[in-house]
Order: sequence, then C-alpha cells, then structure tokens
Amino acid sequence: MRKLPPLNAIRAFEAVARRLSFADAGDELGVTATAISHQIRHLEAYLGFQLIERRPRQIALTPAGQELFPKLQMAFDTLGEAFAMLDKDVEQSLARVTATYAFAERWLVPRLTGFFEQHPDIRVEVETDDAILDLRADRLDLAIRYGPHTAATEHAEVLFSDRFIPLRLASQPEADLQESRLLGFRWRNADMGGPVWEDWFKAAGEPFPAERMTRFSDESSAFNALDRGLGLLLSSSALADEGLQSGRYQQVPGPELHGFAFYLVRNPLSRNKQGVRVFTDWIREAAKES
Repeated sequence: MRKLPPLNAIRAFEAVARRLSFADAGDELGVTATAISHQIRHLEAYLGFQLIERRPRQIALTPAGQELFPKLQMAFDTLGEAFAMLDKDVEQSLARVTATYAFAERWLVPRLTGFFEQHPDIRVEVETDDAILDLRADRLDLAIRYGPHTAATEHAEVLFSDRFIPLRLASQPEADLQESRLLGFRWRNADMGGPVWEDWFKAAGEPFPAERMTRFSDESSAFNALDRGLGLLLSSSALADEGLQSGRYQQVPGPELHGFAFYLVRNPLSRNKQGVRVFTDWIREAAKES
C-alpha cells in the first residue's frame, strides 16, 4: 500500500508552486491564503524538509520544491486526463477556448460560422478575458495569446503575425491626418512596447498631433469608437481584416508598423479530446488566410 502525505496538502503545494502565490492558490481551491499556508507547513513537517521559501513580498520554491513540483504536476495532469475520459460527451465534442475581447470579437467570431458549418457536432465555449488565464485551473483547452515571436514553446505555436495600420471608416470623408482625431488604447503589457500613434507619425516623418489623441483602456473600446466614426485607429491588421474585406474600413495611406504574433496555446490535459483536435486543425487553417 502506498504511503502518501495528506492529499489536500499535496494539492495546495501544487497550486502554490504553479502560481507562486498563497492568495491565488487559495482562490483556485476555494480556501483562504492562511489555510493554504497551513497546508504547506503541514506537508513540510510530514516530509521533514522545506518546500517553499517565504520572502517578505514573494515566495519561491526551494531546490526540493523545484524537484517535486514537475513530478506532482505530471501526476495531476494524468489524473485530470483519466477523469476527463469518463465524461465522453465533453471528451468528444467540446472545445473551451479563451481569447481577448478584441480577438474574439474581431477575428474569431466572424469565422466561427464557417467552423460550425464544417463541424456541426462540435461545441465551442469562448471565454473572453484580457488577462492570461490558467488553462489547467480554469478548465480551458486552448488559448489564443499575443506576444513576441520568442514566446513559442512546446505547447504554444505561432498562428500568424500581424502589422499595425491606420484605419478609418469607409463612410467617413477623408481628412488631413493633422486635423483628424486619433484613437488609441492602453497596452496591457507595457513591457512589450507595442506600436502606438507616436511611432507611426515618426515613421511617416510628420509631427505627432498629441492634442488630437483619445485613448481608451482597452482595444475593444477603441474599435467601438472607430465604428462610431470618432476618429482614426492604429490597429492590428489581423483584427481589421474582416472590416477591410467587407469594405467597412479603409486603410489610411502611410507606413505600416511591425506587430507581434498570435499564438495557440494548448492545455496538455486536452490533447486527446476530439473536439479540441478538430478545433485546433480548423484554426490552423483559418490562420493561414490571415
């Protein structure tokens, strides 16, 4: 008979090691951060060595914790996959996908009609969130994320890259750029240094009319402002594609700025789900046209 430490303590350690936060692990498991800390101490006392190094403002894994964590994560993945197999309906027909609001609205949703025409037996759930969700903890199969090309990993493949172009409503009369209202949005990850209007005007060799700028907290709001004719938007070419194809938008002449890459990130637990495999194959093909 296997002799194992208390399973609640093992589960608490795996969540803490993955999130590097007692509070986040507690939120995931539905208990307080204090309860999580007690579980970790209980596990450390049982094992006779320390797993978590507690620092003033952060925590870190000790060498023993670093050695234990991947083995536990693999074991939890195996358990999750085993129990997922029991639910044949979910296993065979459902793909849970997360993406940002803007990507879902501007790229994914316009193409889903084609997916359902090809695969009427596959169900899709789309979780829109501009935050990076934990696929394991949130029971998600796939994520579409955006970032530098260097972010590719074993479970993250590049779907396509984009560029940034200025857009206007085709129904709006053309106006001088120095007199047009400019629409922008705050980059969630400021460290990425994403393209902004200041960069575009610099590339165009023109002064930047800062007084004409209106910024929004998110990309979706900036697109909504564009749709209402409030100004020009410097946009990802991928997210503007459907509007350009339909004739709703027109590209303003001028330079194009390099963007980043859209990635498909896969939850290893979902690799055997038929619905996920079908959706993955479909989105790869759809990405080739972007």
